[in-house]
This record gives sequence, C-alpha cells and structure tokens, in this order.
Amino acid sequence: MRISKVSIKNFRSLKDVEIGFEAVTTFIGPNGVGKSTVLRALDWFFNGSKGSELGEADCSNGDVHEPIEVRVTFNELSDADRQALGKYVTPGSDTFTAWKIRDTAGAETLSANAKGFPAFSKIKTASTAAEKKLSYIELREADPELGLPVAATGPRIDEALTTWEAQNLERLENVPEVQTNFFGFNGNGKMSGLFDFVLVTADLRATEESEDSKASIIGRILERTVDRSAADSEIAAIVEDSQKKQQAVYGERFSDQLEGVQRSLNSLIGAYVPGRMISVKPSAIELKAPRTTFSVSVQDGKTETVIERQGHGFQRTLLISALQLLAQTAASSDEGVICLAIEEPELFQHPTQALAFSKVLRALAEDNERHIQVTYATHSPYFVEPSNFQQIRRLVRTTSEKPEVSVHSTDMDAVKHKLADVVKADSVQSQLGGTISNQLSTALFSSGALLVEGSSDGAVIAGIADRSGTAALEARGIAVVAVSGKMNIPLAHAILDSIGIPTYSVFDADAGFESRARAKGKSDAAVANESTTHTKSNRALLKYFGLAEVDFPAESVGPSVAIFGDHLEASLNEYWPGWMTEFRKLESEVEMPIQKNADAYRTVTQRAEGDVPSVFTSILEKISLM
Repeated sequence: MRISKVSIKNFRSLKDVEIGFEAVTTFIGPNGVGKSTVLRALDWFFNGSKGSELGEADCSNGDVHEPIEVRVTFNELSDADRQALGKYVTPGSDTFTAWKIRDTAGAETLSANAKGFPAFSKIKTASTAAEKKLSYIELREADPELGLPVAATGPRIDEALTTWEAQNLERLENVPEVQTNFFGFNGNGKMSGLFDFVLVTADLRATEESEDSKASIIGRILERTVDRSAADSEIAAIVEDSQKKQQAVYGERFSDQLEGVQRSLNSLIGAYVPGRMISVKPSAIELKAPRTTFSVSVQDGKTETVIERQGHGFQRTLLISALQLLAQTAASSDEGVICLAIEEPELFQHPTQALAFSKVLRALAEDNERHIQVTYATHSPYFVEPSNFQQIRRLVRTTSEKPEVSVHSTDMDAVKHKLADVVKADSVQSQLGGTISNQLSTALFSSGALLVEGSSDGAVIAGIADRSGTAALEARGIAVVAVSGKMNIPLAHAILDSIGIPTYSVFDADAGFESRARAKGKSDAAVANESTTHTKSNRALLKYFGLAEVDFPAESVGPSVAIFGDHLEASLNEYWPGWMTEFRKLESEVEMPIQKNADAYRTVTQRAEGDVPSVFTSILEKISLM
C-alpha cells in the first residue's frame, strides 16, 4: 500500500490542491510557499495534532467558515491490505481512499468509503448508546422484512448489523463511514501495521526522537526489532514475588505490635460505641511492573554524554541514521509500508553526506523488495534528480490579496508530447542521462531559467547583466543553464516549462560554419555532413518554438528565444570591438588560452569598454519580462 494521491483543502497556505505521489516525491519552491505544509497536513491526517489541536489560524486566508480536509488515496494494495481493510475496499479495486475533516466547530472526523447498507448509517453514526438503540428499534419496526434480531446494547447492535451485511453483500452500496481507528501505532486501527507515516521536521530535536516512546523514531525501531514481552513477563513475576515477600515482612515485624494497638483502641471504642471494632494492618503498597525501556547516549572517546550536548550536525546525522535503520527494519519485515517524510533533508549536512543520504533514500524507495515510500521538501539540488523529473512537485504562490498555492508537475508522456517531431521519443531518456541531467538541478529551484548551448555563451550574457550590478541574474533568481549543444535545448525547455518555470533560450544558427570548416582543411564531404547537421538542428529548434523553418535563420530576439545568425563569438567580434580587445588583454595577462573559458568570458564581459551591442541588451530585456 502506497500513497498515490493527496487532496488538501483550506489547510494553512493550501486552499485547494491535489498532488500525485510517487515512490519518491520531491517538493520544491520558494520559502513560505507551502512545501512543508503538505507534509504537516499528512502528519495531521495520519498521526493527529500531537498536543496542539488545529485552530482557526490553520484555515487558509482566515476562511474559518470552511472545513479543513485532507483526503488520501492509496494504491498497490496487497492481499493483506485488502483483508485488513475489509469492507473499505471495493471488490476488485486496487485503491483505497480515506479523508480527515476538521469542521467549522472544531470537531475532527475520519471517514472512508465502505460497503454498507445505507439504512444502517444513522445507527452506525449515533453519538450515544441510547441514540443507537432507539434508531435500531425504529428500523426494526419500520422494516421488519430485514429480519434484524433483538439487540439491547451497543456492541450487540453493531454485531447484528455486521452479521446482516455479511449475509446480504448484494444489497450493499458505497457509503461514507466515520471511523476512529484507521490509524494507530501497534493499536487496533485498520491501518495499524499496514502504513506508518514518519515526519522529520526541520526543527525536530534528536533528543526527542531518541527517547524510547511509541511516537519517536528510536521507539519505532525498537518496536520493530526488540521483543520486550519475555523480559516484561519476568519483571512482572519479580514484582509479584516482591509483593508477597513484602507482606511476609510486614506480618513478621508488625503483627504483634499492631494487635496490641488494635486491642487497646477497641476496648476504648467499645465503651462509647458498643458492637463496632477497628482493624489496624500494614497498607498494601501497589507495585506495578514497568515496561522495559531503553536510553540512547553518545560515547565520545571515554566520555559518555547526552545527545542534546552534541552539535546540530551530529544530531541531524543521528536522525538520518535512525531513519535509515527504521527504513531497513521496515523493509526486512512484513509489517507493511513506512513513509519517510523529511523537511530539508540537507539541513546541517556536508555536501557529500547530503548526496549520500539522497542516494540511500532513493535506493530504499526504488527497491521493489522493500516497503518504503519517501517524500521530502528541499532546497538542495542533491535531492533533485532531473532524470526523475516526474517525481518533482513545484509549488507556486500567487501574489493576490488572498494568495493561493498551485502545484506544478509533469511526466514523461507530457514532455514527449511537447517534443513530438523534434526529439525522437526513444532518445529522450538517453538525453536525460547525459549532461543535461547534471545542468538542470539548479534550474529547477530558480524563478526563471536562461538556456544556452555552452557555458561561455551563458557567461557573456551573465557578464553583461553584471555591468548593472553584481550577480544581477542570480540575484533575481535566474539560473543560467548550459545544456551542452543546441539540440538539448528543447528537452530542457520542455521539462522546465512543464513544471511552470519561465524559460528563455538562446542558440546559434552557425551560418558561418563553412568558412571555418574550410579554414580547418575539412573535405567537401565533411562540410556537406556538417551542413546537414546544422540545418536539421536549426529546423528542429525553429519548429519547437513555433517559428518558420529555414536552414539558417537570421539573427533575431523573440519573446521566448533569441538566435545568433552565426555564433556568439562572431557577434562579439562584429558588434563589440572592446570585448575582443579585453579578451586579448586578459589572455596576455594569464599567459594561457582562455577560449571557451566561462569564468574568463564573464570577466572579459564585465571589463570590456564600449557600448553593449543591442542584440545582447534586447535579450536581457526579454529575460527581465519572465
């Protein structure tokens, strides 16, 4: 059983969103947009409010007259899931849906579709035993053909209804039914042992999660791996024996003394109240066998310290390690699925540790032999894999008076559709596995992306922006993405555009390729092959951007794409003599070639004298409109 879809309404920043879930689901977006709210909504659904009940402040935009609702649909149900859920799963269905509601009065209810007899709904939802009994009697009298037996108590009535429904399956319908025990840690809930949701918040303290309690990570690990029953039974026997020995000591030490006190008191009392006596004996001290518990500490060399005395980095590492162990213990058992939900998994982690953690989580989630589902809200490219772009959920918030959040995502079919007749469907995956995958990670976190063929192209445009302010593009959240070849632009653009990231593209038409090829001594056949490659690429890109197809398009700057007639260096040489002068100057200073060196190109662009060519300023103007 895994989460396949979640619907959240009127919960904090999320007015009304529906989100698909994968084996790994990654939430990205600016701070305050609602990434963590998705995880906390699920935590409320599965684990309750944990001592802090939802209030009016949790309603979106102050809409206190609307209920808060979280609806979760599960798929991939196993036979064990179906058996445990029983009537809550429609025969033949592979999905199960439940929803939790906080109504406008503050009452919380958990419901699910179940197979039931509609006429029984009033009885099942009765708030008191008396109300249930009265409704049951009314139904028996109103419809005696149902053949319901006499039942005078709530449990007897429930048993009668369940028995009737089991014997009349053909008369049952899908009816919403309120439940109170779907979930619970090792309890009697329908979901107990089937699905466990564990949230690690950004402010979660390792000290709390290292306590041996049913809700903590360490507690859940111990519950799955350590059998306390034998030890607890032995301790209970010791306590019982101790109580017997205690009474024996009391009898031996106090019986004669207390008998004398009792006799003296009774002789005096009898003079005032004939026929009554008192008894004086040792009070029985009730001893209760404690549940076996464990403690966690840190051994640092010869020193043992409590966890809260460790640094944030170590505490976060402990949480991560405990999560991995919890996932592994869950994966090695038949106790259902465990969903790990993590806010900012990169927090306090060195880059290598963060990268390792992301790979471990993905490996656990994608192993079919294990029972792990993973979701996290992150700001780190280490936890985003462009090759798995279909698992990314990007949250965007409007800036209206009552801002609302929307969730953007895409899948392989949608991207292939956008690339139809431009990139072959069977080559999309290979492109993703190449250099484009490495370049897109940062762009996925941007507020806008500039796609260029190579790093030196991007360096020049970024350098021109720098002339108006340090790191001007980056300061505006614009990511410059070098995709290593113009035929990688459509795929990168399709992915970013599909998940709502404004994107501007720049590519070279390479009209002057032939003279350069001849200068290098290439043969006629080689030149012809190169010409075919350029014209094919140019036509494909023009088609993708909805422009008229020609072999070698002229220089132009459009709303979403700019084209250099030849290539960027040729434009610089023609329009900006000062740039070429600064280029040669820097090359002389460093005493080494700087051709295609991105850092050098950006430095040259920042220093070059003269006016910036209009083609470049026009490109920056278009980028500013994204």
